[in-house]
Amino acid sequence: MSQANSAPCYQIWLIPDLTFFVEWTQLSQNLPAYSGAVYTRWGRTSCPAKSSLVYKGEMAGPDLFSWGGGSNNQCLPEDPRYGHSATGMYSSLRAVNYWLHYNKNIFGKDLHIHSVPCAVCDTKQRVTQLMIPGQTRCPTSDCSIEYIGLLMSEYEHSPGNTEDFSGASRRSAGQYICVDDHAESVRGPTGGGGGANLHFVRAGCDVESLGALSNCPPYRSDKSALSCVVCSK
Repeated sequence: MSQANSAPCYQIWLIPDLTFFVEWTQLSQNLPAYSGAVYTRWGRTSCPAKSSLVYKGEMAGPDLFSWGGGSNNQCLPEDPRYGHSATGMYSSLRAVNYWLHYNKNIFGKDLHIHSVPCAVCDTKQRVTQLMIPGQTRCPTSDCSIEYIGLLMSEYEHSPGNTEDFSGASRRSAGQYICVDDHAESVRGPTGGGGGANLHFVRAGCDVESLGALSNCPPYRSDKSALSCVVCSK
């Protein structure tokens, strides 16, 4: 059988788009750079060395002498922008102050009734962050310490006691937050008016009181202030 006029047989290979694979490889190798965990560093205007600053500002919360408002603290940026105007009933945000009446040097400097700064930080190659009360270290070796601080919240006052030395008269509770051990201030002293105040937190170990913690010790019934740590992973 003559093969002279037979069409040649070609094996066709599908050549992949090499550009796509190069880009995919580069993206895969740099994937951690696209992840990150965002947290607020209370009491400072800068972020730790391994984190980048998203923005800095001033800690703000509800009016201390009013009812209602939010219970979560806000880090207000230094450069606000407005898009609307409104009239009628409203809720306000006011400066939050350190209230360190008998503990003025607990941060190594007198910050009593100074306004609290804040910094929103982005830590790259980390996907989660956690604030742990009562600790100064992270639970596992693959966690990274962002900062260590002092656990703080609004003053705790008894039901029916609408006025006390701190001026606290609101029903709503505030957040427990971790204020950096090397705290700074925005300005001060302010006189401690209108806004919420931050106080250190103790463990409830009074066995004669309702709701006492069951693990005392190791939690202490003395005047020890609870520490805190912010971890990322």
